[in-house]
Amino acid sequence: MKKFMFGLMAAVTLLFGVGCGGNACDDLEDANKALNDKVAACGDDTGGDEDVFNKGVCEDALDACSDSDKDRLSDLADCIQDLPDCQVGSEVDWINQFSECFNRTEGISASCAAAAGG
Repeated sequence: MKKFMFGLMAAVTLLFGVGCGGNACDDLEDANKALNDKVAACGDDTGGDEDVFNKGVCEDALDACSDSDKDRLSDLADCIQDLPDCQVGSEVDWINQFSECFNRTEGISASCAAAAGG
């Protein structure tokens, strides 16, 4: 379970580290901070680093992202911030809820995804 949680944190780190601009970057930064707290509540050490979000890199990708892309990333951030804290014994349920948040990023433009390294 710990390895799986670490994998999820690594995937989120990639997206948060190079997401797209403006308010979306603020939202993603806040969600990244909230995510660390939510996962820590499981009692598992994810091996994650709280300071992996790079807001400067995020903002640099702004030109490649449309307003719709930014809205999708903000929606993802909102979903993550709205998640309950993970609880020992309910990790799988929490991971399923967390994974559902990524449905909100479907349809991000190819140019924004490429700028984000995806």
